[in-house]
Amino acid sequence: MSNIKINGVNIYYELKGKQEGKEAVVFLNGLMSSVSGWALQVPTFEKAGYKIILHDFRGQLLSEKPVEQYTFSQHALDLKELLIQLGIEKIHIISTSYGALVGMRFVLDFPDYVKSIAMIDALSELDSTFHWIADAWLELLKEGDMAKLFRAAVPAIYSNFFLEKNEKALREREAMMSKVPKDFIESLGRLVNNTMTNAKITAELSNIKCPVFLAVGEYDQLTPVKFSKLIQKQIQHAEFVIVPECGHTTIYEKPDVVNSLTLGFISKHT
Repeated sequence: MSNIKINGVNIYYELKGKQEGKEAVVFLNGLMSSVSGWALQVPTFEKAGYKIILHDFRGQLLSEKPVEQYTFSQHALDLKELLIQLGIEKIHIISTSYGALVGMRFVLDFPDYVKSIAMIDALSELDSTFHWIADAWLELLKEGDMAKLFRAAVPAIYSNFFLEKNEKALREREAMMSKVPKDFIESLGRLVNNTMTNAKITAELSNIKCPVFLAVGEYDQLTPVKFSKLIQKQIQHAEFVIVPECGHTTIYEKPDVVNSLTLGFISKHT
């Protein structure tokens, strides 16, 4: 656990797993998440002997939150500099949602660093549903009540299968959200606006040549199946799986499935 100055901003990062290992896996967070969001995946990759790198993007919970317009290009530059400072030349990427957009931007801008990329619940376009949801989130963020935002987000990001079995845990997380720092609430609005402004990258995706894996929850409302199919259409060599009985938070709802699929995919490309 440490902070490092990256392109003028303090970035929080963690190194886990087998640090002397030759194969490195970088996990890229979802929008409202942090490095802890990968807690159900990291142990599997530790046991498999991988070097693991996690970090919060600028603007996320544990990193510095400069008052500026965030871009996926800047996130990609930050990741490149982090890898340079850590002495890591090649990586496998496992990403979800917002992190998948960062991952695609990184592959497009710095392809020589990437051995493979797995994207879970990804998008490269926005539709009317996404705009309505994001607009509502931005309005709630103006109120500064993160718990209220979480309550509003829950039905959009979790499947009903998960909600029926995990109400207590979700209520506990809602209570935790009321304690997040004010500067994170403010920066979250900038992260949402980055998605609204810079997510449309479909036309560039045919330039991605590294191995690609796509997984999406069957009932994902925020980044529905059609978005992953669109990405696969542009990256025709991409592997593609629909995870049944699952919403947008596939890494939480079906962690064993995610771990099996992503570990198998990466193992083929080491």
